Amino acid sequence: MRFKKIGLPLFVFLSFYWMVTIFLVIFLLSLSIALIFYLKNGDDLYFDFLQESIYALRKALPGGIILGSGLWIKSWLQARKDKKEPTR
Repeated sequence: MRFKKIGLPLFVFLSFYWMVTIFLVIFLLSLSIALIFYLKNGDDLYFDFLQESIYALRKALPGGIILGSGLWIKSWLQARKDKKEPTR
């Protein structure tokens, strides 16, 4: 997806993209840790999907918003710099 302008749609996209990415990384890491303990010990699989989803979401929301807004600000500043530079 290409954005022609650096505006609100790009900001929303970047924030949402990084929230989903961070959520998936945290959730899949906690699931893989539970699976490793399950395979090592042979006991029941102790993994509460709702609790782990809430935990991953609580970490992904601020992280995704901060990372998305930082990338948006960086691209906005780069566009301003490119606009002001004279072409040679």
